[in-house]
Amino acid sequence: MAQVPPLPIGPAGVPGAVPDQLSVETTVQQERDLAQPGSAKADEFGAAPELGFWRLAVIRFLHHRVATGALIILAIIVLSAIVVPIITGDLYRIQDYRHPFKPPFQSFQHLFGTDDLGRDELARLLRGARVSIMVGVLAVVGYLLIGGTLGALAGYYGGWLDNALMRFTDIIISAPFLLVVIAITAATGGVRLSTVIIVIAATGWYEIGRLMRAQFLVLREQEFVQAARALGASNARIIVRHILPNALAPIIVSATLGVSGIILLEAALGFLGYSIPPPEPSWGNMLQNFEQYLLDDQAYLVVFPATALVITALCINLIGDGIRDALDPRQR
Repeated sequence: MAQVPPLPIGPAGVPGAVPDQLSVETTVQQERDLAQPGSAKADEFGAAPELGFWRLAVIRFLHHRVATGALIILAIIVLSAIVVPIITGDLYRIQDYRHPFKPPFQSFQHLFGTDDLGRDELARLLRGARVSIMVGVLAVVGYLLIGGTLGALAGYYGGWLDNALMRFTDIIISAPFLLVVIAITAATGGVRLSTVIIVIAATGWYEIGRLMRAQFLVLREQEFVQAARALGASNARIIVRHILPNALAPIIVSATLGVSGIILLEAALGFLGYSIPPPEPSWGNMLQNFEQYLLDDQAYLVVFPATALVITALCINLIGDGIRDALDPRQR
């Protein structure tokens, strides 16, 4: 006897009914909805993997054309400041009395010309870039260490510790910065690179400190923090593992913008004579040494460091804006 094939079962469970296309698509859609990103079922349906917060932020930043262009320009400046002085060695301090005030773009030997002592202007400009950028980056690291630590403690514990740290912050804000620099310079017997970095870091951390405190005041009351505390997590673990990662976004933006502010501040100190002393060049003391030539034929001695200072600060500010938009697109 020939075997009779079983009748197909339809969507209503009635033998002989053929499943319609709509029911099949509905079932597939339900399967897709149940598939978790990264699971085997998600791979079966071709579901895209879920992107994390920081990866999405990087993608948003790379789509920010102005910020990406500024990052490329800043990378060229930083790499030139690192690599070229290594290649040229002491060229920035070698004096050529036969060719003082050589105009720029006259020869490849001195592309940006020479100063009053015959020193190569391009070599000094890149050496000064290394000093100015180093001061900006290291001082911001000091901002993060001092302001971040004090702000986190004040925001998390609150109470008398918060009041004491905030009053200490008010004292730092009210202290006259230039007088502090003069006092420390007189006490140490001169200005050194480490002195400038320490003074800037010790007197300018309050903005990041207040921002960190505000973030911790909000985040410490969130449900995930309460859950971690209920599970017996220590205060140190809650601060480092749960609150700090969620408070980093505005801190990163503030720190990035702070680098440009410190570079401008170091240039102002150098112009006033309270930064790196000659013969070590920085953009600030280069402006101070050659300000008298601004209206003469040797104006390039002022124009080049001033232009480098403006371009670097502008690029850092544009990068900071791009990071802010990437971390919080609602602020666009």
